[in-house]
Amino acid sequence: MFDYFFWNVKDIPPGHTWKLYGIEHITWLIIIGLLTYYFCKKFKNSNKEQQDRILRNFAILIVVQEIVKNILHIYAGSFTLENLPFHLCGLSIFFVVGYVIKPNKLNEQYLYALCLPGALLALLFPDWTNYPIMHFSSINSFTIHGWLVIFSMMLLTSGRIRPNFKDLKYTAIFILIYMIPIYFLNKMWNTNFMFINTPSPGSPLVIIHDIFGPFYIPALICIFMILWFIMYLPWELSARRKS
Repeated sequence: MFDYFFWNVKDIPPGHTWKLYGIEHITWLIIIGLLTYYFCKKFKNSNKEQQDRILRNFAILIVVQEIVKNILHIYAGSFTLENLPFHLCGLSIFFVVGYVIKPNKLNEQYLYALCLPGALLALLFPDWTNYPIMHFSSINSFTIHGWLVIFSMMLLTSGRIRPNFKDLKYTAIFILIYMIPIYFLNKMWNTNFMFINTPSPGSPLVIIHDIFGPFYIPALICIFMILWFIMYLPWELSARRKS
């Protein structure tokens, strides 16, 4: 089962990968779902001091795991520029730490508007199916995205963060500015951070790319705006009813 745990993916013989929505994938989704329910319930029933401790422990876990992941990739001889934390979920690590140090409108809305949907989409449409299911990279990818989902959901379900259209502008402006250098870094380094140059194989981004072609990036921005509208509308309607 762990025969290829530390192997470079290029050296792993064919036939040791797993399929999208196969039994292994479904099992991981169920485990992450159960962990999310457990921690959200535990977090909501905790006092402020206990909640802060839980968030701090999750932030430490996420940062340490990211460092260990890169060390293991170096050990396996598979470390590339693509392993740098410049993807959406890699960037989310900094916002998790930022929230633990000092919550503000930017990191609060980022965790809901980008970290949560980004991590969920990564779990639903993973791009690490070329690794064996019991490879360190597969385990890391499932768990790190799971931690990001749990962290964001604990804050959301407890009311520690509240989606707000007015505050979303800080996150929107930040990510639009961030995409500019990332686009050119992808060109220079032959990487695909944020999947803004080419879509992640097997994900809905492929459909968007096939439909819009050279207008893939503007279409991606528009679709995220629609997604945000859907995500924020219930909260806005609820706030208006209360007022």
